[in-house]
Amino acid sequence: MGARLRVFLTQQQDKTLFQLRTADVPQKVKDRAEVIRLNAHGWYVEKIAAHFNWTLQTVREVLHKWSNLGMEGLWELPGRGAKPTWKDEDIEFLKEALKNESRTYNSLQLVQKLEKERSVKLSADRLRRILKKRVVWKRARKSHKGKQDPIVQETKQSDLDMLQLEAAAGGIDLKYLDESGFCAWSEPGYTYYEIGEQKRLEQTKRRGRRLSIIGLLQLLISFIYGLVIGGVDRKAYIKMMEREAKEAAEIGRPRVIVQDNGPIHRCKEVQELWPHWEKQGLYIFFLPKYCSEMNPIELEWQHIKKDELAGQMFDDELELAYAVIHGVEARGQRGNYTTERLKFNSN
Repeated sequence: MGARLRVFLTQQQDKTLFQLRTADVPQKVKDRAEVIRLNAHGWYVEKIAAHFNWTLQTVREVLHKWSNLGMEGLWELPGRGAKPTWKDEDIEFLKEALKNESRTYNSLQLVQKLEKERSVKLSADRLRRILKKRVVWKRARKSHKGKQDPIVQETKQSDLDMLQLEAAAGGIDLKYLDESGFCAWSEPGYTYYEIGEQKRLEQTKRRGRRLSIIGLLQLLISFIYGLVIGGVDRKAYIKMMEREAKEAAEIGRPRVIVQDNGPIHRCKEVQELWPHWEKQGLYIFFLPKYCSEMNPIELEWQHIKKDELAGQMFDDELELAYAVIHGVEARGQRGNYTTERLKFNSN
């Protein structure tokens, strides 16, 4: 067997690649930057491919392009075609508006803005084709980025990188904890349907109560979760953490739980248990405030909602729960990791 494919980064290169995660660049560029960082931090090609659900060849191509071209290798090569009748400055103007203005735009609104402020006339269809290679059409979301402390975030990210290296070496077990929720009514989205007709999702008689989930993700190894009607309370959280502390003591290997600063994670009853858990080998790593993107379990929630539950209406909480369970198990099978559901007392 030949030598393992491995890249090495300077501290400045690693910092630059990390900053791309939140930069205004295509998602493919962000993914390639993360592939390079993971490889430099000790991840093998096979592990990276499984994490991104890519082929081994795709991962190798990304690493080879980095070795040969550096930062330039992260972007696609420019395509060929007819010379544009518009200027790059016009599209940059639109990109600045999309980035800096506190509103959203569709293609028709952008065409009107371009004609009014730049005297450039384009059809909405033409503009969509132009923007396709420069920006993406995706759902907007609420953000707390303006509340983040970049210094604290950078320090915490460095600490988390060290924990990930230690976990890759087998020195610790590293798990990511978070909570999320589901409801019986899905938001309408895009779907294939008969030409000239529109698909309608009939709402059920009652919206039902919120179904909450608390989960522990150990990348590529396991996903442990529990479901409750309503919100996840401190009792469910403590039960899950007590289980992790007991396992850590039995195995004899330190276990670190990465989590946010939610109220149930820092309540007085939980804080009183921290010394007891640490004696058993269970430690907690708190993420900086408003930095949920540092927790990979957030992607699990997104995929379950987008890939497994989207476009469905459920008659009651039980049917919704079965759908969530099936979705978690399906993702576990595709990702080749185990899933386990914990049951909490109803009282």
